[in-house]
Amino acid sequence: MGRVVAVAAVLGLAACAAPGEPAPDDPAVTLRLAETSEYPSLNPLDAMFGITGKIYDGLYAVAADGTVAPDLAVGDPEPDASLTTWTVRLQDDVVFSDGSTLDAQDVAATYTTVVDPRYASPLASSFPFLVDVTAVDPTTVEFRLSEPYAAFPSTLTVGVAPAEALTGTVLDSPLNREPVGSGPYVLEQWQAGESLTLAASPTYRGEAPAVERVVVGFVLDENVRTQRLRSGDFDGAQLSPRAAQALEGVDGLTVVAHPSADYRAVTLPQSVPALADPAVRRALNLAVDREAMVEGILRGYGAPAATPFTVAQGDAFDPDVQYEHDTAQAAALLAEAGWAPGAGGVREKDGARLSFPLMYFAEDALRRDLALAVASDLAEVGVQVDVEAVDSAGAAAGMGSKAFVLGGGDQPYDPDTQVYTALHSSYAAYDPDDAYSNPSQYVQPEVDRLLDAARRSTDPDERAGMYRDVQQVLADDPPMITLVVLEHTYAARGLDGFDGVQEVVEPHEHGVAWGPWWNVETWQVAS
Repeated sequence: MGRVVAVAAVLGLAACAAPGEPAPDDPAVTLRLAETSEYPSLNPLDAMFGITGKIYDGLYAVAADGTVAPDLAVGDPEPDASLTTWTVRLQDDVVFSDGSTLDAQDVAATYTTVVDPRYASPLASSFPFLVDVTAVDPTTVEFRLSEPYAAFPSTLTVGVAPAEALTGTVLDSPLNREPVGSGPYVLEQWQAGESLTLAASPTYRGEAPAVERVVVGFVLDENVRTQRLRSGDFDGAQLSPRAAQALEGVDGLTVVAHPSADYRAVTLPQSVPALADPAVRRALNLAVDREAMVEGILRGYGAPAATPFTVAQGDAFDPDVQYEHDTAQAAALLAEAGWAPGAGGVREKDGARLSFPLMYFAEDALRRDLALAVASDLAEVGVQVDVEAVDSAGAAAGMGSKAFVLGGGDQPYDPDTQVYTALHSSYAAYDPDDAYSNPSQYVQPEVDRLLDAARRSTDPDERAGMYRDVQQVLADDPPMITLVVLEHTYAARGLDGFDGVQEVVEPHEHGVAWGPWWNVETWQVAS
């Protein structure tokens, strides 16, 4: 009870101020945001993006235009001719929040720890070829890879931690609760299950943030987040399109939508015999009405998608690869594949019914609505889909034999990291500990060949062409039913009180570390 009272007091004091203005008894400019759930950790080696980006700096950081730009680094990474050795040069004026100097030894220790199996970082799979990191001198780091990897620069966004703090494992690291970064904010207070407060770091190398304090309240239930935004407890939150739209114009709140590479798709595990036939998978793709999903479920905040590639991948994206909504063609394809209408209108073949279960996260209303829409659309062509609400453990356990409403686009700033683990056959075997990699168990030799060649190519134009070729193959042999790519929606107030608010191309990750607040450390109070 005492903790609840304490948090209410913090938020209530801030709520007395006008939007974007400091509370009358709080000299700091404070931003109050509602997060969908509590952070499990503040360890930068636990997640590539998120709230740790406010506390830690990476060698590179996401820029507004959807590229990665130097952060701690000076200039772009410098590859050798074979793309197996990359040199990164560092700024020389950086200190951690404990006052110690950040140098190349800390960078080397961070990346060495990421790939150390004893540390068990979930980021290790992002560095498949990294074999050695060397501090050449205090401001120069050399990465050595076992194979050429053109996408390597896009992975260098891991928050750099002090070498001496990289002890234990990702599960018991002191950094999980006591972060020591070089970023614009430090952890001021963390009340488990309730809120987290960041304060401007006095040791930050850049200009001191005008927003001196960010208070993040953890509110799982979207209805409660909405009510507390409406009441003025919070200045902003991530919400579903439907909930965000309902707040437009309420007490100074406005809807902010950012482009993303975050897609939703229905996996089609090929351990289900009917789903192993590419003709059936094409038919399922033709049977769903993506435009209706965008307009109805997303309220227009998104676009139809046919593959995991999105406009965020630039020239590597082929906009001509799309599926029309064509139930007649879908029905014809299913008939040609031997699936004839049977009892109750469900198609049958050799005594088997064309049906499969479809899982979605129980707490995710958007995925639920998409699952129900897919089930309704496929019923029109004689396919029975049984929707099933699950938790994360249930999803991982069922992924080998059940379809799932997948969210993808974790690392979209290079086409390789956007699609490789989702499509390559080396990830096709069902692994309950890595259930989200290639969850359809997709095996397509031409896709493998193109993906492998593209990640080794030194020619950007050649790489982009290979990825466009991949999408042409996927159109004929789809691994899943890719449905939509999202715009992430947020409700916020007081943004006009600051200069420097920008939109950004977001990854799958969304929440208060993104949205209009992704660059909050650079805002200035409007004059």
